[in-house]
Amino acid sequence: MRRIFLTVLLCISILLPSLLGGVGGGSLYATERTILLGPKTIGKGWRDNILLEGRHFMTAKAGDVVTVYNDEARRTAQGAFQDPKDWQGVAPEYGCFNVAGPFRMVLTDDIINKVRERGVYIGGHDYRILRVTLTDGADFQETIVWRGPSKQMKPDWSASAELPASSFTTLREGDGLHLHCSRVEEGAAAKLMDFTWNVLEPATDGIPVGQNGCTYYVNDRAPLLKLQLAGTGSNVAMRIGGKGYRLDKVGIIQFTGERSEDLTHAQRAPREYTLQPGELFHGEKVFPNDWSGNQRLTAEPFQECTENDVLIVHYELLPRQDGVTPQMSFRENKGKWLDITGSQEPVWYPLDGNDVVLTFDEASLDKVKTSGLVVTGLGFTLTRIELITAQ
Repeated sequence: MRRIFLTVLLCISILLPSLLGGVGGGSLYATERTILLGPKTIGKGWRDNILLEGRHFMTAKAGDVVTVYNDEARRTAQGAFQDPKDWQGVAPEYGCFNVAGPFRMVLTDDIINKVRERGVYIGGHDYRILRVTLTDGADFQETIVWRGPSKQMKPDWSASAELPASSFTTLREGDGLHLHCSRVEEGAAAKLMDFTWNVLEPATDGIPVGQNGCTYYVNDRAPLLKLQLAGTGSNVAMRIGGKGYRLDKVGIIQFTGERSEDLTHAQRAPREYTLQPGELFHGEKVFPNDWSGNQRLTAEPFQECTENDVLIVHYELLPRQDGVTPQMSFRENKGKWLDITGSQEPVWYPLDGNDVVLTFDEASLDKVKTSGLVVTGLGFTLTRIELITAQ
């Protein structure tokens, strides 16, 4: 009997973690799980993005954290978490921000409602996504290191709070500095500076501030060295400025969990291709039946075009859905996305599986040379766009 009891106890100890964790759900064990595996290049001009599917968030809760690991970020790189419904940030602070290493989004109830229904686009420009993870918020532990007095940031960026070196004795690479803020106004932004009034790095010059404040993650040694140069104790090591918010306290956030290498349920980024001469796009870009898909092309490749040059769009139809007519349209890459022909109403090309051919005339040529082009529509997967010169 004792042997049977020990055997049952051993089985429970082995199976319990997986039973509690479930598939794609939370766990009693600190785990960062991969929900999208790259690479996915986010190129120039805000033209690239990838849809993070809503299925990943069905068991998520407020406070959980989405992390985007990336590389090849240029100094001016920017990121965004966008709602497919209107292409605005899922929250104001996530509409546009600087990229300098991994960036994160903390889920709120409002964000969860959006991403469960529609997913979320990760976009921006000038970086490459390596992987995206989702982590239980409980795996990030925060220690408050500065409690004021509170500082109101003025519209002219002239106000700042001084934090002593003693606040950062436990700060290490990979940790986050969480600014707790109140009285947040539209367009609020934070600026993190060292004791010499210089920004810690370009990404800390104008961090968007939301109703829950903002968090800056220390992704390399350089910012830490700047803080250490201030000395110890009460010496001023950091100045926090900005506009449109009141700074109440600052905390250090540290990740205490582990990353799971289980990729069973991870979404894979589409295969990336090297563009050949004449190609403006080559890949697999889904245009779902909810009208959320689009592909932007900048004006640069059209500068040498002449009338009667041709744009050929290759695609594959999505599985048929009742009530959905696959179609495609070409718009100006600016403002209200007016039709490229100059028509007040969009011109729609019904899709039957054959390539779509757009021949430039004087009106459309002027528009693509000025602002570029947006391909929009529904019911297909975009695979390639070619620019053919008339002979």
